[in-house]
Order: sequence, then C-alpha cells, then structure tokens
Amino acid sequence: MSTAVAALLLITAAILGNTEAFSEDAIDCCFATSDNYVPRKIAASYIVQTTHSGCPIAATVFITKRNKRLCAPPAEDKKSKWVANLISFLDNKAGRNEGMQTLSTDIQTL
Repeated sequence: MSTAVAALLLITAAILGNTEAFSEDAIDCCFATSDNYVPRKIAASYIVQTTHSGCPIAATVFITKRNKRLCAPPAEDKKSKWVANLISFLDNKAGRNEGMQTLSTDIQTL
C-alpha cells in the first residue's frame, strides 16, 4: 500500500512540476495581438517578441509609462504601419537604437 501512495505522490509531483513550467512560458509571451493604435504619449519602450524565443507568435510588445504591456503586430506587418512608426519614435526619443529589447525567458510577467 505504501508503494502505491509513494507512486501516486511521485506522479502528482511530476504533473504539477510540468504545469508550472508551462505556465511560466505563458506569462512571458503574447498569444494574440491587437491592431488598436497605442498613443505615443503612453508608450515608454518596446520589446520585440520572436518565435525563436519560444513564443507562439511574433509580436511587438509596447510597455507603457504605467508598466502595462500591450501586444501589437510585428513591425514588419504591412497592415499596421503605425507599429513601425511608433518604434521609430521611441528610438529617436531615446536618442539611441536601444529602445528595442528582445524577449527572453527572464522578462518579468506580463
């Protein structure tokens, strides 16, 4: 009987460990984007999310002055030219080409 209980605990621990690992990935990535325009006055910086970083879609993540993260289409998306324009604005405002960050697994929660 104690072997069965030990096996059950081991299986439960394995399942909970995998669930935690998957949920951590979900926190860092955008799963959908919005075509809603992000006003310049609220945008502070941005992150380029790629599929190479383990995320399911490519996106531009704008970070607002209140530290909210807004998922927008990639800058290369021809239908959303405003994204590329806002990226240029943020880069010029910073006076450097470092406004962009690349999404990695150590980015804080969305």
